[in-house]
Amino acid sequence: MKSVFGLFGAVAVAGLVVVGVQASTEDVNLPANYKQALVNFNTVDRMDNGQVRVLYGSQRALDAVKAGMPAPAGSVMVMEIYPAVKDAQNQLVRGADGRLQRGAMTQIFVMEKRAGSGAQYDAALRNGDWEYAVFTPAGQRAETRDMKPCMTCHLPKAQDDFLQLPATLVPAR
Repeated sequence: MKSVFGLFGAVAVAGLVVVGVQASTEDVNLPANYKQALVNFNTVDRMDNGQVRVLYGSQRALDAVKAGMPAPAGSVMVMEIYPAVKDAQNQLVRGADGRLQRGAMTQIFVMEKRAGSGAQYDAALRNGDWEYAVFTPAGQRAETRDMKPCMTCHLPKAQDDFLQLPATLVPAR
């Protein structure tokens, strides 16, 4: 796995022309009790878009990544999205710990790897065997089914099994 610094960050892919990509399956679910069942491995303060992202992953996925291997089938990653709090001057507010203060959660993204999943997508956009879904904070499937932003963001990380992970988690090659 190659060392990377972004985490589920926005990555522009020039020249990629694909109309909205709808999730072709409804198989990706928000894991029950994911906050207890998965490992909270990172929190990212996004100054560029005023978000705080809290990340969880299955232990077997994280163990594989640490060993320099691709995540195995059945791996799950979850990302909670929170808007950062802003003050009266529209400036991002930091807490005593130096981290951005979070507003109320707005979305939950799930990334799940299953053998053969993703084969329905054009090769120019496919993220290996990973599939994506978006949920509301209440755990309901979100109305949007357009997974192109997720796939486009992760596409440049093919050498890292389409995962954008902190350098502390990924061994140097």
